[in-house]
Amino acid sequence: MGQGSDAGTLLTTYEALKPLGIRMDQIRLVMNDTALCPDTGPSAGSRSHYMAGNAYIDAANQLISAMAKPDGSFRTYGEMIAEGIPTKYIGEHDTSDSTNELDANDGHGRPSPEYTYGAMLSEVAVDTATGKTRVLSMRCIADIGVVAHPINALGQAYGAMEHGIGMALSEDYDDWKKHRNLAGAGFPYIDMVPDDMHVEFIETPRPTGPHGSSGCAEMFQTTPHVCVINAIYDACGVRIHELPARPEKVLAGLKAIERGEKYEPEKYYLGDDFYEHMDEIKANPVQTEYEE
Repeated sequence: MGQGSDAGTLLTTYEALKPLGIRMDQIRLVMNDTALCPDTGPSAGSRSHYMAGNAYIDAANQLISAMAKPDGSFRTYGEMIAEGIPTKYIGEHDTSDSTNELDANDGHGRPSPEYTYGAMLSEVAVDTATGKTRVLSMRCIADIGVVAHPINALGQAYGAMEHGIGMALSEDYDDWKKHRNLAGAGFPYIDMVPDDMHVEFIETPRPTGPHGSSGCAEMFQTTPHVCVINAIYDACGVRIHELPARPEKVLAGLKAIERGEKYEPEKYYLGDDFYEHMDEIKANPVQTEYEE
């Protein structure tokens, strides 16, 4: 997970080291080697970019400070060795001071330091004779902060839109024997993905993100399958509650509507009721450190 971070790592580090005047090809990435790389925790989606990105900047700033000479120039590697100045620096970043407004009793507050925002639209065609759905086009407007590399961000966006189509229409993992490989699990093929896809970025700098960015994986991954399912409902009145929206499910919904029935699946048990938990929290408040 989070392997879009390789390009993000290179770009963030290059930007942080710009005062040195180095070229991008002078930066050597060493990743995924547990003998050399510090443990940054789960490398998943935007967290990888946000947390590690700020750590890169911290390490780069330490290195730049160590290399700086009084006259404004910078020491070479040989000069640093000769003067006994360390040449390796570990960058750190944590969010302990940016998520402390969360109220443990009512859930209000800011549990995450930064967010991504976006809207996605899909146009679909439903064959009412077979229930088969085809995605005709997709549109995405995304605010993921400052975009360091448009091509890399577009790659994340288009890849996630393809993932979303597969998640909505074909991917299934219930049968571990049948669904143990990509083909069996319903991996979306090229004929399922429309050529008509467009992404537009609205860049709002994030105060605490690396160079104003915030990562982009979650925005693109959490939205496309939902808009496809909503489009199916708008097209033919069938609301799919359990993914994927295979033709037989859509067709069953269409036939139920023809019979005047409401097409509703059995309710899933997803744990205790949310409001029961909220009532329990209200009845048993947590004493905060600033209360007497």
